[in-house]
Amino acid sequence: MNEVQLKRSIQSIGMKCFVKYFKYFLDPSIKNEELIELLMKNEGWVESGCKTRVTQAKRIISHGKSIEALKRITNSSKIDTEISSQAKKLLANNNAVQSRG
Repeated sequence: MNEVQLKRSIQSIGMKCFVKYFKYFLDPSIKNEELIELLMKNEGWVESGCKTRVTQAKRIISHGKSIEALKRITNSSKIDTEISSQAKKLLANNNAVQSRG
């Protein structure tokens, strides 16, 4: 996954979504269908949008780019301070952001 692909994947997911549901995306025991249902229920998004978000989040993680994605999010001027702070906490906990791929 190159820089352009990573940027597009983050945009497809949404920075807030990636951070908010990061622990779920990272957990290999949670099936994609369960994640899609979770996003639909909690966020009110349509199924196709949730599929895209889940697929792209898992793609970032499987390519070992989760740390880089979180760093991009913490450095973004487009995200509120609460989400940036959460991303920084995830980065500080290196065990939580290690790639499962």
